[in-house]
Amino acid sequence: MTTPRAETQPADGPPDDDRPEDPRAGRERWLVLLLMGFALCVVVLNNSSLNVAIPELMRDLRADLPTVQWIVDSYSIVFAGLLIVAGAWSDRWGRKRMTLGGLAVFGVASALAVLATEAWHVVLVRAVLGAAAAFVMPGTLAILLHAFPRRERARAIALWTGIAVLGVALGPVLGGLVVTTAGWSGVFWLNVPPAVAVVVAGVFLVRESADPQRRPTDALGAMLSVVAVGALVFTVIEAGQHGVLALRTGLGAAVTLAAGVAFMRRLRRTAFPLVELALLRRERFRGAALGNMLLFFGLAGTLFVLTQRLQVQLGMSPLAAGLAVGPIALTAFAASACSPLVARRLGPRMTVTGGLLLVAAGIAVVGWWGGSYPVIAPALVAVGVGFGVATPVATDLLVSTLSDDRASSGSALNDTMQETGFALGIAAVGAVLNRVFVQALEGPTTLQQARAVAEELPARAGAALAERADAAFDDAVRAALTVAALVTVLGAAVAFRLLARDQQPTRPEAEADAKAEAGTVKADPGPPHVAGAPAPGPAPGPPDRPPVLAADEGRR
Repeated sequence: MTTPRAETQPADGPPDDDRPEDPRAGRERWLVLLLMGFALCVVVLNNSSLNVAIPELMRDLRADLPTVQWIVDSYSIVFAGLLIVAGAWSDRWGRKRMTLGGLAVFGVASALAVLATEAWHVVLVRAVLGAAAAFVMPGTLAILLHAFPRRERARAIALWTGIAVLGVALGPVLGGLVVTTAGWSGVFWLNVPPAVAVVVAGVFLVRESADPQRRPTDALGAMLSVVAVGALVFTVIEAGQHGVLALRTGLGAAVTLAAGVAFMRRLRRTAFPLVELALLRRERFRGAALGNMLLFFGLAGTLFVLTQRLQVQLGMSPLAAGLAVGPIALTAFAASACSPLVARRLGPRMTVTGGLLLVAAGIAVVGWWGGSYPVIAPALVAVGVGFGVATPVATDLLVSTLSDDRASSGSALNDTMQETGFALGIAAVGAVLNRVFVQALEGPTTLQQARAVAEELPARAGAALAERADAAFDDAVRAALTVAALVTVLGAAVAFRLLARDQQPTRPEAEADAKAEAGTVKADPGPPHVAGAPAPGPAPGPPDRPPVLAADEGRR
């Protein structure tokens, strides 16, 4: 008979009780936290710095808005599609090995990006970067779960999130500096030094961990997941460019539906699914993961639009635009450090919901009244505080449902949903921006093109075209960011609904559920019943208590 085991750490993991431990072990795991935070920071740095380089890239490579969307989304499509299989491989072959290997490839691909001379070159390099990053992100969180006892995980996750947010803060500033001095290709050089430093230090400081069962990887399921996610983003982009009823949009939707259905059927039928179906049935996991996904949708779409407004419409330099979006990252960094305290006061459910609503309010202000930076700045502070408070708490809710053996796979599923939200946010919000602008202004497809045409016209005609272009862009921004805000509000509603009824088991029970999903846990038949004796009842003992999250431990 197999019974759920008590909550313990792996044999080589830290203790989770009050026994004294080696001070060196405590110092080492905080160094590991710094390394994993900076590993994630490198990945985030590439995306945040690229946003500042978009206008320069459009001019240098003569790329239109849909092409720029593919430069951004090629990374996200491959990243999101490969995350699940990367998580499974990390659990099987070792999280340290896969994380540091992925980061090494990320640095090499970044160095090669400077050779790009055509837009499709950049699309290809970004796809390679996405593939490499897919092996970095799930491993960083799984390594933390292995290194830290439960009582310290809420604080560790908050600091891990905060360090990663530094990439959001530094990316636009450093990106602005290198774009001003070296052009758009300089943003890729930013990834190389920190990637090398983290890989070298990680070889000596990070301890290897893996799933002792070494489950095989479902190759067919991995292919189906890549096709489903990629077709979904393609469909959204094509809908914005050619319309919902266009043939290419319809074909993309058909491929998305077929691949998605086939992937779900594959998960149910294969002996070794890429995703534990038990996770998808847990309301805590679904509420936190969907809330995070829709939060990233709103944030990604907002940053995509805001960068163009600051540089093209308000005339900021790349460096000034990078500094202008700094309030989001700086306040998110500070708020993430305070998120465990907020969760103890308000509870995880209200913390996540309130953070999402605050983000939505900031996005709405930027969209409807953000014609000048004095209005934009406080709205970005609201976005940063909401993001910094909600994300670490939602992540803590998620990891409380994951088993030690498949920590990378569970983390990868959450990362996949987040990155899908990021990609769809850029695709959908960018599609609305493009569609509304093109319909309002015949001829030029971007504000940059309209202003370039206006400069070549006679003074009066040029001024009239520039004025109409600005008005069309304002309308497009208003419509696009309204979509971003409403989707974020939807994320708050989903989190409030699902987390309200949360009766999820603790991590040891989640591990037993995972084993039951694989058919390895059998019900205990109990002692044999003797004729004439009373039916056996539950063993005496203290009443069951609800599970305790790390964020709730301060209430005891």
